[in-house]
Amino acid sequence: MNCFRFDLRRKFIPYLESRLSPREEERLKTHLLDCKRCRALFVRLRTGHQFAQHLRRPGADDVHPLPEFEGMIADLSDVTTGRRTWTRVWETWHDALTSPRAVRVLTVLVLVQLALLVITNRKFLFAERHGPAIQAAALDFSYFQPLPISDIERNTYPRIATEGYVRDVRVDPEERTVHFKLEEIPHGSGAFIMCEIMSPMGVRVPREGSRVRVYGITRFDAQANRNWHEVNPVLNIAVLKN
Repeated sequence: MNCFRFDLRRKFIPYLESRLSPREEERLKTHLLDCKRCRALFVRLRTGHQFAQHLRRPGADDVHPLPEFEGMIADLSDVTTGRRTWTRVWETWHDALTSPRAVRVLTVLVLVQLALLVITNRKFLFAERHGPAIQAAALDFSYFQPLPISDIERNTYPRIATEGYVRDVRVDPEERTVHFKLEEIPHGSGAFIMCEIMSPMGVRVPREGSRVRVYGITRFDAQANRNWHEVNPVLNIAVLKN
């Protein structure tokens, strides 16, 4: 697993030169115990650092710090003193949340939350919008225009009530709908209209061959191999003869 603790990697050299506070050393050691990637990098860096110790270092006479620089360091020390408390709090939380173990735990929690989100909202996510059934008793069918099936081509009313004999009842499980043919003449080849019942409408499916009165919204289906008038959706069915 990749490690993004660049803040701790920057402290490898100060640690090798014993310039870290005991608290910072403890943070770095704890991380190296958990992180294999940083541990390998630290070993290589320590080897190079040990080699550099054998090189000649400049003496005290070779370095002459400027007075202005020393004053600047003193000012910066005063400014950062008040921030150390908050820095320690941040470092504690940062170490806890970015350790490899914590990252694994947080990843698992996120995956569990996503799974719960999908399970609890599957109806919305996968378009399973069943909804409450519409009761026929709640509708006022006095506004539906009575219309013979043979006059359907000249109809201009969107809401109609028409009568006929039920034929070719079939169920579409994918669309959760019921389709049937409503014929004006029983066992004949006269005028007909196609009807579609949607599952949320709460309408009982009529028996094959029964005579019924259908209330619903009329429209023309101009799809290929159809070109017929239909009542879609059917809002109510009154059985006149079984």
